[in-house]
Amino acid sequence: MRGKHTIWIFLICLFLSLPAPAAAQKKASSSRPAARAAKSPVAADRTTIELLRIEQQNQELMLAVDSGDIPGIEKALKAGAEINGRDREGMTPLMHAAVRGNPEVVDVLLSKGAGINLTDILGVTALMQAAWAGHSDVVSMLIARGADPDLQSTVVTPALKKKGVNALMGASMNGNIEVVKILLANGVKINHQDSEGQTALMHAAKNGHARVVELLLSRGAKMEIKDKFGRTVLTVATMHGQKEAVAVLLANGANPHAKDIHNLKPIVYASALDQSEIYKLLKSAMAHKSAVRGVAYRKAPSQSY
Repeated sequence: MRGKHTIWIFLICLFLSLPAPAAAQKKASSSRPAARAAKSPVAADRTTIELLRIEQQNQELMLAVDSGDIPGIEKALKAGAEINGRDREGMTPLMHAAVRGNPEVVDVLLSKGAGINLTDILGVTALMQAAWAGHSDVVSMLIARGADPDLQSTVVTPALKKKGVNALMGASMNGNIEVVKILLANGVKINHQDSEGQTALMHAAKNGHARVVELLLSRGAKMEIKDKFGRTVLTVATMHGQKEAVAVLLANGANPHAKDIHNLKPIVYASALDQSEIYKLLKSAMAHKSAVRGVAYRKAPSQSY
C-alpha cells in the first residue's frame, strides 16, 4: 500500500509541474495588458499637457499685450491662447492693455471677442483700470464699445482699503479730469457711494483736486451726502487739509455747520488738526457766508469745462 501511495504522489507532482495549456496561457497573457491600461496615466497626461500648453500660450499672450506686440498677440491667439484667459490676479489681456493705456491693443482684443465687463478678483473692470490710470482715449473706446461706467469693485482693494469704487471715483481721486469729463458726458451716476459711503466728490476733495471738485459740482454732485461717519465732503476735505478744495466747496454753498455722527462740525476738526488757514475760511463762512463767496476763493475767468 505504501508503494502505491508513493507512486500516486509522484504522478500528481509531475502533473502539476507540467506547463499550462495554451488556452489558459493565452487568457492569462491577454489579461495583463488590460490591467496595465487600467492603471495607465496616458489619458490624464494628455489632459494635463493640453492645459499646460494653453497656459503657456496665455502667458505668451499676456507678454505680447504688455509689450504692445500686436503680431505677437495674433500669433498667441492662433496658437490657442484664450482671449479671456486670466493671470493670478484674475486680470484678462484686455485689463492689462487698459491699465497700460494702449488703444491699438485694446482695439485688437475687443475685435477678437474680449469680454469688456469682466472683472478681476477684486471686481475691477478694464474701464476702471483705464480710468484710474488716466487713459482717456482708452476710456472713450471702452465706453463706445459697451463698457458699463457704473460698475463698482466688489472686494476691498489693498491700495484703497475699501470696495464699491467705480471708474468715476478712481478718476476723481487721481485728479484725471479729462477722464472725469468723458464719464460725465456718458451719463455716469455721479453720486454713487463706495463701501464707506464716500462719493467721487469726496474722493476728489480729500486728495486736493479742486478743479475736479468744481467740475463735479457743476454737473450735479451733491455736497450734503454723508459717509458712514456722517461726514460731508466739506468735513472730509477739512480733515485732509485740502484748503483749495474747502474754498471751492464753501464758494459753492457747502454747509459749514453740518455735523457728523460725533456731533462735530468741520471747524472743530480744523482746530484740532491745526489747519489754521482752513479754520479761518470756515470761521468766515459761518459768520459771513457771502464774504467767502466773494473773497476767499475766486474762479479763474478763463477756466472752463
